[in-house]
Amino acid sequence: MHKSLAATLGIFLLIFATHGGHAQDVAIKLLVNDDPISDYDIAQRARFLQLTAKEQPGPALTEKSTEMLITEHLQFQEGRKLGITASEADVNRVVEDMASRNNLDAAGLATALSSSGVNIRTLKNRIGAQMVWQRVIGQKFRREVNVNDAQVDEALSQSGGGSSSGGIKQLRLPLSSGANQKTVAARVAEAENLRARFRGCGSFQSLANGVDGATVRNLRVQDASTLGSPARVLVQNAKVGQMTPPTVTRAGVELYAVCASQTAAASGALDVRDSAKRKIMNDELLAKADEYMKEVRDKAFIEYR
Repeated sequence: MHKSLAATLGIFLLIFATHGGHAQDVAIKLLVNDDPISDYDIAQRARFLQLTAKEQPGPALTEKSTEMLITEHLQFQEGRKLGITASEADVNRVVEDMASRNNLDAAGLATALSSSGVNIRTLKNRIGAQMVWQRVIGQKFRREVNVNDAQVDEALSQSGGGSSSGGIKQLRLPLSSGANQKTVAARVAEAENLRARFRGCGSFQSLANGVDGATVRNLRVQDASTLGSPARVLVQNAKVGQMTPPTVTRAGVELYAVCASQTAAASGALDVRDSAKRKIMNDELLAKADEYMKEVRDKAFIEYR
């Protein structure tokens, strides 16, 4: 759910000189629902943030480190309630991946961190909390997050992904139920006027501006096979950059523009839509995760010492 630490760890060897380890007394600084956080834990997290995020030492970093640890304890606790844990093997696999990205093995990564005053367990605790929380949010909210085609179309339209992925654009002029022939003819004439103004897919959206009720959709290439006749035949026979003549359906008068080779665009269009769908789902889950953590934090008993 959170940004990977791998990228930030890529520079850690360049940041700090070797630090010697010294034995020290450990004092409990606060309890999070009876889970202790020590001054050593806070100091380790602060050192870790100095190392990976170039944070500057001081009261602000101490506060940030403390808040991160509180959040992670709450994440672990919510996981335990649902029987969710991060196994040592799972955590070690992530550590090994981070190490390999820095041309090290896990032991080499632990040694490098230790030479800069950071115990490898600090990193492992951070990874474990992220893994647990991701599974908690997935278990609690994934069924509540449903992304439909309209949301994907809107996201692609806003990002320009609809045209960049190729495919088909639809412009619809709606018709009311039971519209008479005069009304239908007027809408067809309006559509013909829009078609005459068509100057390519890049200007497609602007055609609908100011037209009462007009809507624009970005369709997947394979959707062409599901269109009714004669729209299906017109779209399948249109060349790239062409707009079809208007067709009348129960929903309205429709125009279609072919914006890329339908054969070449099919797999790319699917990839773009799948990526957009995953992003929407992830954004919604992140929002739910933030809201849920606020609820958990409000209910938590945190005792400072």
